[in-house]
Amino acid sequence: MSIDAPAPHALVVGVGPGLGSSLARTFAAAGYDLTLVARSADAIAPVAAHARAKGRTVHEVLLDISDLDALAQAVRSAGQWRPISLLHHNASMHAGGLLDADSSTLRTSVEVNALAAVVAVQAALPGLVATRGLVTWTGAGAALNPHAEYGVLSLGKAALRAAGLALAQELTPLGVRLRMLTIRGNIRRGGPLDPDRIAEAFWAFAQEATADVERLHDGRSTGPAPESAAAVAG
Repeated sequence: MSIDAPAPHALVVGVGPGLGSSLARTFAAAGYDLTLVARSADAIAPVAAHARAKGRTVHEVLLDISDLDALAQAVRSAGQWRPISLLHHNASMHAGGLLDADSSTLRTSVEVNALAAVVAVQAALPGLVATRGLVTWTGAGAALNPHAEYGVLSLGKAALRAAGLALAQELTPLGVRLRMLTIRGNIRRGGPLDPDRIAEAFWAFAQEATADVERLHDGRSTGPAPESAAAVAG
């Protein structure tokens, strides 16, 4: 008698009503069981209900993503349930310009936007290596074209981008892929950067046989990143 293999396991850090929700639904549609991480149960509930209605198993984790030790423990615990073969970081922090930001806000931006992404990969690494898995990160155009109004976001997303380009070089020899989709513009349902459409573009990029680590997406097309991000994992 044959026994069906368990579904692959995707963990999403930073589930909200926008892109995080759309990506989680995309992963569920692709056959993944889910662990969803967010600060609010209200953010997770609709996504979890949708996935369960499709026959997926869903674990819900509530925590403050800036608590890096708690995040690492949550990811390790999720990996003990089933190896993590897809890890997505979608958490983001917007807090205005740099001159008005206190040191705590600056620190939290880097923690939420970038350090949490790296810590989650470290904690999920055994499963990612065992399954030759996939890491996906949501980037922002503010990392490439900083603007005073979004200085705090630019700080965190630039750190995320730098970490991704470096980390991809460490992960590739281990058989793990890292893909970043850098969103150029404001995500809004019904607009050019509708989260469902972004999720489709993200998933298509993630499935490509390419050495590219980063692609840019502006709602009309998905294009090459600056030269430093092309084939950096090669």
